[in-house]
Amino acid sequence: MNTVLIVDDDESFLLSLIDGFKSYEDQFGIITAHNGEEAVAILDEQEIHLVLTDLKMPKMDGFALVAHLSAHHPELPVIVMTAFGTPDIEENLKEIGAFQYIEKPIDFNLLVTKILKGLEGRSKGFITGVSLSSFLQLLELDKKTCTVTVRSGKHQGNMYFRDGDLLDANTDNLSGEEAAFTIISWKNVEIVLENSCKITEPKIHDSLGFILLEGSRRQDEQNASPTSSTTQADPANTSLDSIDLSGMDLGLDDFLHEEEDVLPPPSLATETLTTSSIHTANPILQQFITMLEAMPEISNSILLSKDGNLVYAAKAADDQISNFITYISVVSQQLQEAMGTGEQQYTMLTLSSGNNLLVLSGKEVVVGLEISNTVPPGPVAAGLRPVLSRISM
Repeated sequence: MNTVLIVDDDESFLLSLIDGFKSYEDQFGIITAHNGEEAVAILDEQEIHLVLTDLKMPKMDGFALVAHLSAHHPELPVIVMTAFGTPDIEENLKEIGAFQYIEKPIDFNLLVTKILKGLEGRSKGFITGVSLSSFLQLLELDKKTCTVTVRSGKHQGNMYFRDGDLLDANTDNLSGEEAAFTIISWKNVEIVLENSCKITEPKIHDSLGFILLEGSRRQDEQNASPTSSTTQADPANTSLDSIDLSGMDLGLDDFLHEEEDVLPPPSLATETLTTSSIHTANPILQQFITMLEAMPEISNSILLSKDGNLVYAAKAADDQISNFITYISVVSQQLQEAMGTGEQQYTMLTLSSGNNLLVLSGKEVVVGLEISNTVPPGPVAAGLRPVLSRISM
């Protein structure tokens, strides 16, 4: 019999869940805990198959519990109950990817679906374990003040957060951004959380998203072999994660001559746009462009509105390029809907030059990135997507 551990300090809420789960007692049993300390004790004493935890609790909160799970039970499915309560936070939490989550007040039927899916395991698309990058983004979303100690083998480092902002980091011989980049690149980490922060003045001024992206890039550089090549997506995957369309007949010749009422209106841009031409009233857009310009692995980037109008181009861009990227975004979305897959991650095509075109879609914009075929696309997409999803035009 599978056992689900529910961790929440609200006794009436726990009792209501226990009562509701009675009709599912032939599929899983329930054990409850009122805080992280009680949960850890239970985990040490008996086998648990899934943890459902709140974040705000006394003694040992949900963040500390999730950190403990990452070190001692890395394959245990986790569902986080949140009460962030705003669409922006909800969208960002979705982008983290490594957590299943459900918002309070709880939709009971949805919760049951998530629990059953989690108990079925990874083969059914449920993500288990907790990555360091996901955990840090959750701290940022909750505007947490804390010190995160990260251990990997003989290495140890600290990252200091105040109100969700990463202020500083250090290892044995590094500090500031270099320490943060290094910590992010470590494998097989153990996370320890302390609910205090001794740092008051920031020594790190880049966004957490940029830190995570650069750390992931460095990790992939260390792991990459000279003969590394793009791996096609597993057909059983639940997202359009790296679909190589280079061998497919997409009918692009016909596309470029379709009627205007079928396609988004073409962009009028025929010259290079720079950051200075971006409206200063859109700081998230400026932050995203700054991230693009800071990434040496990107040789060209084009940012478009969903209706096909050019917003930014690192180099000269014409109508065909803009329309092509918009078209790929539309085709990817249609494939996603037809296949009934999860949320789109990215789409990748092989260009005639041998480089790859990486296409990412946000809520209101699409970005096309030219990268070398030796650059792993996953970390690039993961680092950019949280900011991309917040861009509004």
